[in-house]
Amino acid sequence: MKESLFIINHQKTWQELENILKEYNSGNKKTDGDTLHRLFDLYQTVCGHLSIARTRYGNTGTVDYLNNLVSRAHQAVYTSRPGSLQSVAHFLAKGFPALIKREYRAFLLSAGVFVFGFLFSFLTVLYWEDYALSFIPAEYVTAVRNLSGNTGNFNFAVASVAIFTNNIRVGIIAFALGITFGVGTVYVLAKNGMILGAMAAVSAKAGTDFVFWSLILPHGIPELFCIFVCGAAGLTTAKHMIFPGLHSRRKSFSAGGKKSLMMFLGTIPIFILAGLTEGYITPLPVEPAYKYAAALVWLIVLTGYIFSGKKSILSAK
Repeated sequence: MKESLFIINHQKTWQELENILKEYNSGNKKTDGDTLHRLFDLYQTVCGHLSIARTRYGNTGTVDYLNNLVSRAHQAVYTSRPGSLQSVAHFLAKGFPALIKREYRAFLLSAGVFVFGFLFSFLTVLYWEDYALSFIPAEYVTAVRNLSGNTGNFNFAVASVAIFTNNIRVGIIAFALGITFGVGTVYVLAKNGMILGAMAAVSAKAGTDFVFWSLILPHGIPELFCIFVCGAAGLTTAKHMIFPGLHSRRKSFSAGGKKSLMMFLGTIPIFILAGLTEGYITPLPVEPAYKYAAALVWLIVLTGYIFSGKKSILSAK
């Protein structure tokens, strides 16, 4: 491709990046989360253009211009600015939901791996109950079988708390193992899905499933949402490692890691609120129906939170 045609084809992209950098550096108005994400995407794209221009055209004015543009964009993307409670609140209110919608494919894949593990162990134990011990310890099986309407009979230390109070650790591992090209992330998601599926099957066989789910869902819905997001963060890292596109693998990994880290950090407040739910709602000696109501509230709140942004999932990039 001739250099003049290369410029014509990509000039619109370069100008858009110029405009965003001008707005970002002006200080006259606050740059919203969508604009920052667009800045990041354009930075990656123009880095690819610079690499192509250097290879094809050598030391030309186009290369000098792109080098300058990429340098300014790099400074805007990677130079830390003083943080504030207001910026954190803005990220949690708008930036994090927008990021989840933007990476919805990774989120759905993460949830799908977990659900696959859940269904595999659930159906296996439902038809061959002796295999329950292949997925969960014997004390879990005993605790779930002995459930009754009186939650005082439920050994939280052995079962529910033992499973879900470590979900922050599970989330961290699912996120961190993205560097294994996603293999470790998939394993963690599938394994935890199988644990829950086996316990659900045991409760179904024992006729204690109504009580079992009333003890799981109030805190399980937000915690599982966080795990799916952490898994999506790990898979996003893996995607940038496996498919670097026009960028070097190192640069692509750096870009994916930054995005994944923001996804993980956004789950921390939800993990904390889920822990409070587990500590104060789950153990209450009330009818299971009230706990199902609490779980429904969590589901509505999370759904509204994620879909409250400007863009729908179908229009996310």
